[in-house]
Amino acid sequence: MARLHITRTNPTVSVQDHGRTGAMRYGVSQAGPMDWVRHAHALKLAGGKGTAAFEVGLGGAAFRAEGRVRIAVTGPGFLVSLGSGETFAPPLALTLEDGATLSLQPGKWGMWAYVAVAGIKFGEPVLGSYATNVRTGMGQRDATDFACKDADPLSPSLYDDVYDGDGPIAILEGPQHHLFDALVHDLMAASSYALTDAVDRMGYRLSGPELTARDGHDIISDGIVEGAIQVPGNGQPIVLCADRQPTGGYPKIAVVARAARPRLTQKRPGDPVAFRWITAKDARRRVKVLQDKIAHPTPRIRAEFTPQYLFERNLVGGVWDPKQS
Repeated sequence: MARLHITRTNPTVSVQDHGRTGAMRYGVSQAGPMDWVRHAHALKLAGGKGTAAFEVGLGGAAFRAEGRVRIAVTGPGFLVSLGSGETFAPPLALTLEDGATLSLQPGKWGMWAYVAVAGIKFGEPVLGSYATNVRTGMGQRDATDFACKDADPLSPSLYDDVYDGDGPIAILEGPQHHLFDALVHDLMAASSYALTDAVDRMGYRLSGPELTARDGHDIISDGIVEGAIQVPGNGQPIVLCADRQPTGGYPKIAVVARAARPRLTQKRPGDPVAFRWITAKDARRRVKVLQDKIAHPTPRIRAEFTPQYLFERNLVGGVWDPKQS
């Protein structure tokens, strides 16, 4: 049995699976990954049998293997450094040999990365989930040493990212869409917003043109789905994320389409945010396209090969002399 040790951690590192579904009726937040696409992609590259992975924020993280450990990393803008001195841009999959180290650092863009490990043991689930929620104290919080399955050797294998992070954020009509006039709907789609410093796993606050509800901004509290965009009295939208509260009393003008959520959650404070309305049919189609890409990872062709990289792979398997044929 191999083991994986987290040698450098911080509050942005957590264990996340698909989330604690079915518990919000009891007032328990769902949790789960901030970027479900990169989370699922990492699990696929690690072997496709796991459900939970490490989520790593801007604080980065470092890991050390005891025995051979199969590991996969995804995350836009992040950099993976090995103890051997090699540096890679995710997505990638590899086997860490006994004593080998891997560190993950953010680059100039992107908020969240994912580290999936083949055959890792996360202990007992809480309410059917391994997802971590710091506010409720549920999930894996302080563990830094994990048992995992012994892996076969695997040199670093690079893959294409399955997600295009450019363009407007696709949104659907929210449950209180009717409380906002058509001119407000048009304003939301025609305007540019900025992501403020008030961002965490619970929600992202935006700054921009005010969205005014026709009869005020207080409603009877109702359930909140992931990606719901609620508008408080100041007219500045708030996008509710993985650790959102189960209910809220502000009108929800829109919901970020599932396929578009990573496009928002991977933005950093100060980044511009634009929206566009789409239909439910289009939203479902976009999710299916992403699921197909995740199921069939595309290997990445390296544009550059350093002498060290080529030397370590012993690419010459023999020499053939045509005179001896």
